Amino acid sequence: MTDQIQASGSFTVTHATAKAESRIAAAKRRMLLNEDVAADLARVSLNSIPVGFAGGVIPAAVLAWVLRGQVPAPALLLWFAWMVLAHSARLAIWFASRPEAKLQEHAGLWLLRARVSVLILGASWAVLPLFMFPTSPLDELFMATVIAAVCGAGVAQQSSDAPSALLYMLPSAITMGPRLLLSPEPVLQAAGYLAVLYFAYLALATRRIYASFLELSRLRANAERQSLYDPLTRLPNRSALSLRLNDALARAKREGTEIAVGYVDLDDFKRVNDTHGHDAGDALLREVARRWRDALRETELIARLGGDEFAIVIENIDPDSALGQLTAVFDRVHQAVGTPISVALNQFVEIGMTMGVARYPIDGTDADMLLRQADEAMYQLKRQKATRTRWWQLGVKETQAPRQELPRDP
Repeated sequence: MTDQIQASGSFTVTHATAKAESRIAAAKRRMLLNEDVAADLARVSLNSIPVGFAGGVIPAAVLAWVLRGQVPAPALLLWFAWMVLAHSARLAIWFASRPEAKLQEHAGLWLLRARVSVLILGASWAVLPLFMFPTSPLDELFMATVIAAVCGAGVAQQSSDAPSALLYMLPSAITMGPRLLLSPEPVLQAAGYLAVLYFAYLALATRRIYASFLELSRLRANAERQSLYDPLTRLPNRSALSLRLNDALARAKREGTEIAVGYVDLDDFKRVNDTHGHDAGDALLREVARRWRDALRETELIARLGGDEFAIVIENIDPDSALGQLTAVFDRVHQAVGTPISVALNQFVEIGMTMGVARYPIDGTDADMLLRQADEAMYQLKRQKATRTRWWQLGVKETQAPRQELPRDP
């Protein structure tokens, strides 16, 4: 009876812990999803900058030409020079963000920069109705028309990001609308009412486009992330492993460090499925994955290759102390699954592992070669499961007999 109570209590704690971890994992997925959406917003906003340069500088030049003689020349030249400088600064931001990896890594920062630059442009156009309005009603109407057209074009370019569109449009709407409405000229008053309706329409259209863009971006990001994660364990899958390993190899080449790739096979996993059922086997894989995620650090990745096979990637290995670093990591990996695992109510199992390890550049220089070498080393050690002294092996031992095909779970 006591044993049943203890087992029940253990299951309750495990269940509660699993629910808490599920909520944490969901929060992490939402955070990653938001980062992907921010990257999409930043990418669209920044890619509109080259076209926006011509769409902003040319109307500014035309307007400055028309207003010459009615607005003090120094003020007009200073304003035009500022517009060119502001657009040039945006071009510099766009050029600096061009490496996709840089944009993806700091998406929120690039989006903020794009929005601030948009606000500066919007405020630059809003200066005209405040301080440099012409004396002729016809020219003032022309100026209002140009500003409205520029705002419309800017909002169209920024419509995928409603905050950017509003930051571009609102400064001119705030300064130009009241000026037209308070004008003694009936034509300008009528233009003021039209301007209010026009800016309201732009804001509404932007909001709807922005909502559609966010939905599509979230769907795309979610589908992309799902394609890179194993649905059962939520570990990275083989595709994600390939991406991460190739990036790690590029960094290792630049920095002169080593990389280790471990190929892991769970011992006697088939026996768990046969004895307790496939649901228990799935529960075991989920719990093992959870423990490994908690045990590994940012420079370490574990991915599920399929079935009960996993791969570990360890970066930033110092060639002079590689064995010590790897031993410390593998000890953490082993300790994580060293205690019995609950696979169902009152059902606990213990699991062992076999791992072969390949190192860059000693055992291979590309991702496929490293994985093959690690897989071969794992098979060699698997054949010695009854007599081996430890569960992992570095490299393929030339003294071993030629490889013979073995079942994946002896």
